[in-house]
Parts: sequence; C-alpha cells; structure tokens
Amino acid sequence: MLSSKELEAMGRAIEEIGSAKSCITGDVLKEAKRVVMEKGLDAAEIYAAQLTGTDQNTELTRVLKISRKNDLSPEAIAQLLDKLNVIETGKW
Repeated sequence: MLSSKELEAMGRAIEEIGSAKSCITGDVLKEAKRVVMEKGLDAAEIYAAQLTGTDQNTELTRVLKISRKNDLSPEAIAQLLDKLNVIETGKW
C-alpha cells in the first residue's frame, strides 16, 4: 500500500503525464513494469533506451522521467504503468 505522501506524488505525476495518447504497446508496458519491479527505475530507463528510434521509446522515457522527478517507488511506477491507458483517457 502506498503512503499518502506517495499517492500525492503519484497524482502530480499523473497530471504531468496528462491525457495525451501514447503509442506504448501492452507488451512493452508489461515488460517495463517487470523491469521496474525486479531491477528498479534505472534498469527500466535502460530498457526504454533499447527501444531507440521508436515512438514507444520517447513516450516510455517521458513517463519514467516524470516518475523519477516525482520520486515514485517501483510499486507506484508499476501502478502508473498498469493504468497508463486509463490515465490517457483523462478519466483517472
């Protein structure tokens, strides 16, 4: 369970991510979540870099940078990645 402080930080991250439609596929989100949970945010950013030259790289890197800026835990980042499609609808 996330603390109230982290939930507030997650709310700020969600607002910053906004409702822009991303092109990150479900498989990439699933793998990014696995990497975050098993190896941490640094490893997830390396994973995103491996998608070089793709729109998915750009979007995933943006989401991960926003997560770092808001000092989110791996658990909070995983929840954010799980709900990214909902966040993008603006109905979070």
